[in-house]
Amino acid sequence: MPVTIHPSAIVHAKASIGVNVGIGPYAIIEEDVVIGDGCDIGPYAMIASGTRLGKQCRVFNGASLGTIPQDLKFGEEKTILKIGDHTTIREFCTLNRGTKATGETVLGSHCLLMAYCHIAHDCRIGDYFIAANSVNLAGHVTIGNHVNSGGIAAVVQFRTVGDHGFIGAFSLIVKDVVPFAKVAADPMRIVGVNKVGLERSGFDENRRRRISRAYKVLFRSGLTCQDAVARLAREFPGNPDVESIIAFARKSSYGLLRMGEPED
Repeated sequence: MPVTIHPSAIVHAKASIGVNVGIGPYAIIEEDVVIGDGCDIGPYAMIASGTRLGKQCRVFNGASLGTIPQDLKFGEEKTILKIGDHTTIREFCTLNRGTKATGETVLGSHCLLMAYCHIAHDCRIGDYFIAANSVNLAGHVTIGNHVNSGGIAAVVQFRTVGDHGFIGAFSLIVKDVVPFAKVAADPMRIVGVNKVGLERSGFDENRRRRISRAYKVLFRSGLTCQDAVARLAREFPGNPDVESIIAFARKSSYGLLRMGEPED
């Protein structure tokens, strides 16, 4: 099917537009933009230079993609914002492109950003990320695959959230969050394994229990992080879930968010 462009939209002649794309009223598509097949761009959306949008994406009205970083060190270098396939970006979200530090900001496939979310420069977001309204990610944040976040949550710069995590509403993440964790605010802590998320991803009861036992070693044994990781390696040799926790803990540069008392 042909591209459908509303007469009021402004589309640069050097933008690359796939087939079966719809572009709504007053949308702006700048030069050096790639929009994949089957995308729908809503009214008043801004798709700035350097944006690479995958196939079958939806961008709702007022969203702003690929604008320059909010970083005083940015020197107008050529960088990109890369978004995967089947991702939905709701009203008034803002996604900045990268800086010379990494060259790109990345948002994966099958993601959903609800209204007013912000993804800053040089973030690297995995697949199946779901962010409720007004989630804010500072520069250089890394989010794994299959992570969900409640509304009005924020992650400070350079922090990492592991795969299959759940970030509760109103959370402020100032330390790294290990894979499979459920995080709650007031006070900020891990309250256990993200049981619902893991069930939805096909983790059986034995896998979930094994992850829970690994958490007890890491957070409840009284050992230092280094000693707890060594113990995990001895007690769970070859287990891929525990190995991902071990690798994450060893790589962390900003310390791990600790485990508090479980929720009622």
